[in-house]
Amino acid sequence: MDEKWCKRHVRMRLGLATDAELARLFGISRSAVSQWPRDVPIPALRRYMLQQRYPDLFPAEKSNQAESV
Repeated sequence: MDEKWCKRHVRMRLGLATDAELARLFGISRSAVSQWPRDVPIPALRRYMLQQRYPDLFPAEKSNQAESV
């Protein structure tokens, strides 16, 4: 999996020092964020939120499959 989605890297890219700051960004509790393992990708919904709020820092990944019409 892509390392850029790990909690440690997300905090570093956003310039956040604590889990509490990351929790405020997502509007969830600090204890919820503290349960995310440090080197495991954050939940998919939170990745989507980051892509929407910070497209320059977290660009959407392109799929390898061609779209069919």
